[in-house]
Amino acid sequence: MKTMVQARGIDRQFLSGLTIIVLLAAVVVGTLMQYNGVFRPSVDVVVEADRAGITMAPGAPVKLYGVEVGAVSDVDIDGDRAEITLELEPDQADSVPRDVTAQLVPPTAFGAKYVQLTVPEGASSESIEAGDVIPASATTVEVDEAFTNLSAVLEAARPAQVSEALSAVAGTVDQRGEMLGELITLTDNYLTSFNPSLPALSEDLRRLDDVAAVYDLARDDLITTFDGAATTLETVVEQQASLRALELSLTSFSSEGDALLRDSGQGLSTSLRLLDPVTRSLARYSPELPCLIEGLAQGNELAELAVGGTNPGITTFTHVVRGREPYQYSSDLKLLGENRGPNCFGLPYVTPEEASLTYEPTFATGVNPFTQSSEGAPGSADVLDILGIGGR
Repeated sequence: MKTMVQARGIDRQFLSGLTIIVLLAAVVVGTLMQYNGVFRPSVDVVVEADRAGITMAPGAPVKLYGVEVGAVSDVDIDGDRAEITLELEPDQADSVPRDVTAQLVPPTAFGAKYVQLTVPEGASSESIEAGDVIPASATTVEVDEAFTNLSAVLEAARPAQVSEALSAVAGTVDQRGEMLGELITLTDNYLTSFNPSLPALSEDLRRLDDVAAVYDLARDDLITTFDGAATTLETVVEQQASLRALELSLTSFSSEGDALLRDSGQGLSTSLRLLDPVTRSLARYSPELPCLIEGLAQGNELAELAVGGTNPGITTFTHVVRGREPYQYSSDLKLLGENRGPNCFGLPYVTPEEASLTYEPTFATGVNPFTQSSEGAPGSADVLDILGIGGR
């Protein structure tokens, strides 16, 4: 009887322990299922990716604008392609447009990848739904290829060499962060200022093809020109002895010219100084020269009428005019230093009214026009009166 009671007690303890174990197992399984989202409602979508999706692990976060909106639930690999199933939270799926693209990016160079959803410009107003397929961006594949190539390099290189290279790079940039920051800032400023010129640069590059076409059309002429230049250079080489002799002659000429200037420098300086007032006077009265020449040309036409031009003979209307009175002291003294300035006096076209006027100069030279005088001895005027040919 006692043995049966003990057996029943052992059975109860066994059942109690088994029950506790089962409960603990149920709690663990429920926790795992809850963690894996079995009991959480979700919007399941698929991302079709290339090799970049092969390294994606279930449970990786899915982000939109940096906010986590779901997680990776499964990765199905088919050759070089992968179908990644995403579980989006229902309350977050409403804010995800239907035409988003996915990028599989790592947070660091060697970190675990996550799915980054990118909204294109002019995104659709419809929200994503369960079963939709999201295309993967090609940028992800390029980045993955870069990491693949880098992995191949790391496999080919020796770890010691890689360590030395990384140590050298670390030593180079160590304590130079501020300098590198300034360099990056300057580069950014340069690129910012250069960006507005990109359309002009693109247009110049586009027109470069037109310029090349023009040069292609002128190719024969350019070749001929270069051939001519080559001939010229050959001639220079052949005549280098003559050129050297010319150089020596020029050197001798310059030496003699230098000696001449040294010996005659003072005289030349004096001559130039004396010519200064003359040249200034000539420069001042230079406006009279054109009208004088034109006046002579006009007078030449009148003279041809008088002398018959190219025909022999002369035709004149001669009139004897009174001469000057005899020289009288003080009133007939010459007065130099005339300062009237340039004046053409009607030349080259003198009107009859201007021709009949008596020129009255503003300076005395001793050859002023006749003026009647009532003083002094009888002059040429009285002699003409006596001869009866003067007239008044």
